[in-house]
Amino acid sequence: MKRLNEREKQTILGLFTVFIIIILLASAFIGLFMSRNSASDAKDIKKAYESLSEVKRKPTNATNDGGLLVQVGSKKDIPTVEFYLDPLCPACAQIDRTLNDDIGKMYTSGQIKLEIHPVIFLDKCSSDHYSARVSGSIAYISEKDPKHVVAFISEIFDEKFQPSEVDYVEMSDEKIIEQAIKAGISREIAKESLNGQYDEWIEKSNDYTILRSDLIAPGREGFATPLIRVNKRIWSMKDIALDDLSDAFVESLGLKPEEVGDEDVKPRIGSKGKLLKTNTKYLAEKSDA
Repeated sequence: MKRLNEREKQTILGLFTVFIIIILLASAFIGLFMSRNSASDAKDIKKAYESLSEVKRKPTNATNDGGLLVQVGSKKDIPTVEFYLDPLCPACAQIDRTLNDDIGKMYTSGQIKLEIHPVIFLDKCSSDHYSARVSGSIAYISEKDPKHVVAFISEIFDEKFQPSEVDYVEMSDEKIIEQAIKAGISREIAKESLNGQYDEWIEKSNDYTILRSDLIAPGREGFATPLIRVNKRIWSMKDIALDDLSDAFVESLGLKPEEVGDEDVKPRIGSKGKLLKTNTKYLAEKSDA
Protein backbone atom coordinates (compact mmCIF):
# COMPACT_ATOMS: atom_id res chain seq x y z
CA MET A 1 0.00 0.00 0.00
CA LYS A 2 1.25 3.45 -0.94
CA ARG A 3 2.19 5.63 2.05
CA LEU A 4 1.07 9.25 2.05
CA ASN A 5 3.82 11.83 1.83
CA GLU A 6 3.86 14.92 4.02
CA ARG A 7 2.21 17.17 1.41
CA GLU A 8 -0.67 14.75 0.88
CA LYS A 9 -1.18 14.49 4.64
CA GLN A 10 -1.32 18.27 4.93
CA THR A 11 -3.80 18.48 2.05
CA ILE A 12 -6.13 15.90 3.63
CA LEU A 13 -5.84 17.60 7.01
CA GLY A 14 -6.68 20.94 5.43
CA LEU A 15 -9.72 19.55 3.65
CA PHE A 16 -10.89 17.92 6.87
CA THR A 17 -10.51 21.22 8.73
CA VAL A 18 -12.50 23.06 6.06
CA PHE A 19 -15.21 20.39 6.27
CA ILE A 20 -15.47 20.82 10.06
CA ILE A 21 -15.67 24.60 9.71
CA ILE A 22 -18.48 24.27 7.16
CA ILE A 23 -20.42 22.00 9.52
CA LEU A 24 -19.95 24.42 12.41
CA LEU A 25 -21.03 27.38 10.30
CA ALA A 26 -24.07 25.49 9.04
CA SER A 27 -25.02 24.52 12.59
CA ALA A 28 -24.65 28.11 13.73
CA PHE A 29 -26.78 29.32 10.82
CA ILE A 30 -29.51 26.76 11.56
CA GLY A 31 -29.46 27.68 15.24
CA LEU A 32 -29.66 31.36 14.40
CA PHE A 33 -32.50 30.74 11.93
CA MET A 34 -34.47 28.70 14.48
CA SER A 35 -33.87 31.31 17.14
CA ARG A 36 -35.06 34.09 14.87
CA ASN A 37 -38.01 32.01 13.72
CA SER A 38 -38.99 31.32 17.33
CA ALA A 39 -38.63 35.00 18.18
CA SER A 40 -40.75 35.87 15.14
CA ASP A 41 -43.47 33.42 16.25
CA ALA A 42 -43.46 34.91 19.75
CA LYS A 43 -43.73 38.39 18.27
CA ASP A 44 -46.62 37.33 16.01
CA ILE A 45 -48.64 35.77 18.82
CA LYS A 46 -48.02 38.75 21.08
CA LYS A 47 -49.27 41.06 18.36
CA ALA A 48 -52.31 38.85 17.74
CA TYR A 49 -53.15 38.82 21.45
CA GLU A 50 -52.82 42.60 21.68
CA SER A 51 -55.12 43.00 18.67
CA LEU A 52 -57.69 40.72 20.29
CA SER A 53 -57.45 42.63 23.56
CA GLU A 54 -58.04 45.95 21.78
CA VAL A 55 -61.39 44.93 20.26
CA LYS A 56 -64.02 47.19 21.78
CA ARG A 57 -67.18 45.32 20.90
CA LYS A 58 -67.12 41.78 22.26
CA PRO A 59 -69.54 39.38 23.98
CA THR A 60 -69.93 39.98 27.71
CA ASN A 61 -68.98 36.32 28.31
CA ALA A 62 -65.81 36.52 26.18
CA THR A 63 -62.61 35.27 27.80
CA ASN A 64 -59.25 37.00 27.42
CA ASP A 65 -58.02 34.31 25.04
CA GLY A 66 -60.97 34.43 22.65
CA GLY A 67 -63.38 31.91 24.13
CA LEU A 68 -67.06 32.09 25.05
CA LEU A 69 -67.59 30.92 28.63
CA VAL A 70 -71.06 29.56 29.38
CA GLN A 71 -72.62 27.72 32.31
CA VAL A 72 -76.07 26.61 33.37
CA GLY A 73 -76.50 27.12 37.09
CA SER A 74 -73.78 28.22 39.48
CA LYS A 75 -72.04 25.06 40.61
CA LYS A 76 -68.38 25.35 41.53
CA ASP A 77 -65.51 22.89 41.27
CA ILE A 78 -66.70 21.46 37.95
CA PRO A 79 -64.59 20.92 34.80
CA THR A 80 -64.34 23.51 32.06
CA VAL A 81 -64.56 21.87 28.64
CA GLU A 82 -63.16 23.87 25.73
CA PHE A 83 -64.37 23.25 22.18
CA TYR A 84 -62.45 24.60 19.18
CA LEU A 85 -64.56 24.34 16.05
CA ASP A 86 -65.11 25.77 12.60
CA PRO A 87 -68.77 25.61 11.51
CA LEU A 88 -67.70 24.34 8.09
CA CYS A 89 -65.32 21.66 9.44
CA PRO A 90 -66.61 18.14 8.59
CA ALA A 91 -64.49 16.47 11.27
CA CYS A 92 -65.87 18.89 13.87
CA ALA A 93 -69.37 17.89 12.81
CA GLN A 94 -68.57 14.20 13.10
CA ILE A 95 -67.21 14.62 16.63
CA ASP A 96 -70.11 16.84 17.64
CA ARG A 97 -72.68 14.32 16.41
CA THR A 98 -70.95 11.72 18.55
CA LEU A 99 -70.49 13.76 21.73
CA ASN A 100 -73.28 16.34 21.67
CA ASP A 101 -75.95 14.27 23.42
CA ASP A 102 -73.83 13.60 26.51
CA ILE A 103 -72.21 17.04 26.41
CA GLY A 104 -75.66 18.62 26.25
CA LYS A 105 -76.91 16.61 29.23
CA MET A 106 -73.84 17.41 31.33
CA TYR A 107 -74.03 21.08 30.38
CA THR A 108 -77.75 21.65 31.02
CA SER A 109 -77.56 19.75 34.33
CA GLY A 110 -74.69 21.94 35.48
CA GLN A 111 -72.05 19.19 35.55
CA ILE A 112 -69.63 21.09 33.30
CA LYS A 113 -68.84 24.60 32.11
CA LEU A 114 -68.20 25.16 28.42
CA GLU A 115 -65.74 27.46 26.73
CA ILE A 116 -66.56 27.63 23.04
CA HIS A 117 -63.91 28.81 20.59
CA PRO A 118 -65.39 29.28 17.11
CA VAL A 119 -62.68 29.71 14.46
CA ILE A 120 -63.01 30.71 10.83
CA PHE A 121 -59.99 29.38 8.95
CA LEU A 122 -62.36 27.61 6.52
CA ASP A 123 -64.22 30.84 5.76
CA LYS A 124 -62.28 31.08 2.51
CA CYS A 125 -63.98 27.88 1.33
CA SER A 126 -67.36 29.61 1.22
CA SER A 127 -68.52 32.40 -1.07
CA ASP A 128 -70.62 34.15 1.59
CA HIS A 129 -68.45 34.03 4.76
CA TYR A 130 -70.39 31.11 6.19
CA SER A 131 -67.93 30.27 8.99
CA ALA A 132 -67.70 33.90 10.08
CA ARG A 133 -71.47 34.41 10.08
CA VAL A 134 -72.21 31.25 12.05
CA SER A 135 -69.34 31.89 14.47
CA GLY A 136 -70.72 35.36 15.12
CA SER A 137 -74.14 33.81 15.65
CA ILE A 138 -72.72 31.31 18.16
CA ALA A 139 -71.06 34.19 20.02
CA TYR A 140 -74.27 36.21 20.27
CA ILE A 141 -76.42 33.23 21.26
CA SER A 142 -73.91 32.13 23.91
CA GLU A 143 -74.32 35.57 25.44
CA LYS A 144 -78.10 36.04 25.10
CA ASP A 145 -79.36 32.46 25.37
CA PRO A 146 -76.56 30.28 26.80
CA LYS A 147 -78.91 27.47 27.78
CA HIS A 148 -79.55 26.65 24.10
CA VAL A 149 -76.12 27.29 22.58
CA VAL A 150 -75.07 23.62 22.67
CA ALA A 151 -78.30 22.63 20.93
CA PHE A 152 -77.68 25.34 18.32
CA ILE A 153 -74.20 23.99 17.57
CA SER A 154 -75.76 20.55 17.19
CA GLU A 155 -78.25 21.92 14.65
CA ILE A 156 -75.46 23.69 12.74
CA PHE A 157 -73.56 20.40 12.51
CA ASP A 158 -76.64 18.42 11.52
CA GLU A 159 -75.73 16.07 8.70
CA LYS A 160 -78.64 17.29 6.59
CA PHE A 161 -77.78 20.95 7.11
CA GLN A 162 -74.00 21.49 7.20
CA PRO A 163 -72.74 22.62 3.78
CA SER A 164 -69.70 21.08 2.14
CA GLU A 165 -66.42 22.96 2.28
CA VAL A 166 -65.40 21.29 -0.99
CA ASP A 167 -68.53 21.91 -3.06
CA TYR A 168 -69.98 24.85 -1.17
CA VAL A 169 -73.49 26.13 -1.89
CA GLU A 170 -74.45 29.53 -0.49
CA MET A 171 -76.36 29.46 2.79
CA SER A 172 -78.90 32.17 3.56
CA ASP A 173 -79.26 33.81 6.96
CA GLU A 174 -82.85 32.58 7.08
CA LYS A 175 -81.76 28.95 6.93
CA ILE A 176 -79.36 29.53 9.83
CA ILE A 177 -82.16 31.23 11.76
CA GLU A 178 -84.36 28.17 11.19
CA GLN A 179 -81.68 25.93 12.74
CA ALA A 180 -81.50 28.25 15.74
CA ILE A 181 -85.28 28.07 16.20
CA LYS A 182 -85.09 24.27 16.09
CA ALA A 183 -82.61 24.51 18.98
CA GLY A 184 -85.15 26.42 21.08
CA ILE A 185 -83.88 29.94 20.41
CA SER A 186 -86.35 32.73 19.75
CA ARG A 187 -86.54 34.16 16.22
CA GLU A 188 -85.67 37.59 17.60
CA ILE A 189 -82.36 36.43 19.12
CA ALA A 190 -81.60 34.20 16.13
CA LYS A 191 -82.08 37.05 13.68
CA GLU A 192 -80.08 39.53 15.75
CA SER A 193 -77.24 37.03 16.08
CA LEU A 194 -76.52 37.39 12.36
CA ASN A 195 -76.16 41.18 12.34
CA GLY A 196 -72.36 40.98 12.51
CA GLN A 197 -71.89 42.87 15.77
CA TYR A 198 -69.02 40.61 16.83
CA ASP A 199 -67.31 40.18 13.45
CA GLU A 200 -64.10 41.92 14.50
CA TRP A 201 -63.86 39.95 17.73
CA ILE A 202 -64.39 36.66 15.87
CA GLU A 203 -61.66 37.57 13.37
CA LYS A 204 -59.12 38.62 16.01
CA SER A 205 -59.94 35.62 18.18
CA ASN A 206 -59.31 33.32 15.22
CA ASP A 207 -56.00 35.02 14.40
CA TYR A 208 -54.78 34.54 17.97
CA THR A 209 -56.11 31.00 18.44
CA ILE A 210 -54.42 29.48 15.40
CA LEU A 211 -51.01 30.72 16.61
CA ARG A 212 -51.18 29.26 20.11
CA SER A 213 -48.58 26.54 20.69
CA ASP A 214 -50.51 25.18 23.69
CA LEU A 215 -53.29 24.14 21.31
CA ILE A 216 -51.15 21.84 19.19
CA ALA A 217 -52.31 18.29 19.84
CA PRO A 218 -49.73 15.48 20.11
CA GLY A 219 -48.72 14.24 16.67
CA ARG A 220 -49.71 17.46 14.91
CA GLU A 221 -47.47 20.21 13.60
CA GLY A 222 -49.90 23.05 14.17
CA PHE A 223 -53.36 24.01 15.34
CA ALA A 224 -56.22 21.95 13.91
CA THR A 225 -59.87 21.30 14.64
CA PRO A 226 -61.68 19.53 16.14
CA LEU A 227 -59.89 20.13 19.42
CA ILE A 228 -61.16 19.56 22.94
CA ARG A 229 -59.45 20.61 26.15
CA VAL A 230 -60.56 19.96 29.72
CA ASN A 231 -59.17 22.09 32.54
CA LYS A 232 -56.56 23.45 30.07
CA ARG A 233 -55.40 19.96 29.05
CA ILE A 234 -55.88 18.52 25.56
CA TRP A 235 -58.12 15.45 25.42
CA SER A 236 -56.60 12.96 23.02
CA MET A 237 -59.01 11.05 20.80
CA LYS A 238 -56.22 8.92 19.36
CA ASP A 239 -56.95 5.21 19.07
CA ILE A 240 -60.52 5.57 20.38
CA ALA A 241 -63.22 4.16 18.10
CA LEU A 242 -65.81 6.73 17.06
CA ASP A 243 -68.67 4.69 18.57
CA ASP A 244 -66.85 4.63 21.93
CA LEU A 245 -65.84 8.29 21.93
CA SER A 246 -68.67 9.60 24.11
CA ASP A 247 -68.30 6.91 26.79
CA ALA A 248 -64.54 7.46 26.80
CA PHE A 249 -64.96 11.21 27.23
CA VAL A 250 -67.45 10.81 30.07
CA GLU A 251 -65.12 8.38 31.81
CA SER A 252 -62.14 10.73 31.42
CA LEU A 253 -64.08 13.33 33.45
CA GLY A 254 -64.66 10.86 36.25
CA LEU A 255 -68.28 10.04 35.54
CA LYS A 256 -70.09 6.78 34.90
CA PRO A 257 -72.43 6.66 31.88
CA GLU A 258 -75.46 6.43 34.15
CA GLU A 259 -74.35 9.58 36.00
CA VAL A 260 -74.47 11.80 32.91
CA GLY A 261 -77.08 14.51 33.39
CA ASP A 262 -77.49 13.83 37.12
CA GLU A 263 -77.61 17.24 38.82
CA ASP A 264 -76.47 15.70 42.11
CA VAL A 265 -73.26 14.22 40.74
CA LYS A 266 -70.16 16.23 39.87
CA PRO A 267 -67.37 14.93 37.63
CA ARG A 268 -64.65 13.60 39.92
CA ILE A 269 -61.80 15.55 38.32
CA GLY A 270 -63.32 18.83 39.51
CA SER A 271 -62.21 22.21 38.16
CA LYS A 272 -58.45 21.60 38.24
CA GLY A 273 -57.92 17.86 37.98
CA LYS A 274 -56.26 15.98 35.15
CA LEU A 275 -58.20 13.85 32.72
CA LEU A 276 -58.50 10.26 33.90
CA LYS A 277 -57.10 7.42 31.86
CA THR A 278 -59.65 5.88 29.53
CA ASN A 279 -60.65 2.28 30.04
CA THR A 280 -58.81 0.08 27.53
CA LYS A 281 -62.11 -1.36 26.30
CA TYR A 282 -62.65 1.92 24.45
CA LEU A 283 -59.41 1.73 22.49
CA ALA A 284 -59.82 0.94 18.83
CA GLU A 285 -58.18 -2.26 17.67
CA LYS A 286 -55.28 -1.54 15.37
CA SER A 287 -55.20 -3.42 12.11
CA ASP A 288 -52.07 -5.34 11.19
CA ALA A 289 -52.86 -4.81 7.52
